[in-house]
Amino acid sequence: MGTRRSQVNRRAGARKPVVVGLDGSPHASRVIGHLVRLCGRGRAVVVRVVEPGRVPSLPLASASVRAAVAGMVRTDVARRIRTAQREVDAGVARLRRAGWSARGMVCTGVPLPELLRTIRRAKAGLLALGACGAGGAKRLFLGSVAHGAVNRAPVPVLIVR
Repeated sequence: MGTRRSQVNRRAGARKPVVVGLDGSPHASRVIGHLVRLCGRGRAVVVRVVEPGRVPSLPLASASVRAAVAGMVRTDVARRIRTAQREVDAGVARLRRAGWSARGMVCTGVPLPELLRTIRRAKAGLLALGACGAGGAKRLFLGSVAHGAVNRAPVPVLIVR
């Protein structure tokens, strides 16, 4: 019996980490619960990607107006990053309470390429996402990031609705 237990523990310890992609949506908020129920324990990297703010060119506006708009965009991005960090911290805490080894990160960029980059860096074995993002744009039943992940991820993808 002692040999079997050590074999099981070695296999569980060798399991590749899971990348959990969050986006603030109700679907994404359910991902961690499903992951814990399906996998028991493991390692995870909880990721939230914040899209960068874009300052419109405003060629006819004065320099002071352009500067004010740029400041508002920076403030908005900073607020979204703070919100994303709180969501990631909550996800990491929930996984740790369930016995997982978890770390979190907030990235700025385009969501799908950033998630794919995180999968490669973490040498992950699974990507877990919500079915639809917070943006409201839907591609049938999957959001555009989930749809892209299913088609482009080098690992299996768990989609939660």
